[in-house]
Amino acid sequence: MIRGIDREVRNAIKNAAKTDGVSVGSWVRRSLVGALHATAAGPSTVIQVSEHMRILEARLSVLEKSHRTLHQRVHAADGLTAKSTGQKRTRWRRTKKSK
Repeated sequence: MIRGIDREVRNAIKNAAKTDGVSVGSWVRRSLVGALHATAAGPSTVIQVSEHMRILEARLSVLEKSHRTLHQRVHAADGLTAKSTGQKRTRWRRTKKSK
């Protein structure tokens, strides 16, 4: 029984507990504990968010540089293959049969 809670909220809690496959009491207890832990951790400050953003930007920069380097290496290898293939073609001479 949930006293002091309007019918809509009570029904929503019962449905959520049924969906999770637990009793209403267990669902409410788990929700309250989760809310208390979230409150105890406190909201993130602007300074904390800024620091996280700075770290993410640094990681992204490293990834972009390594991707660029890898991209250049792959295309350089493709260029070498194309040159050697092109050189072979220039050495090949047509014969009467190939015309």
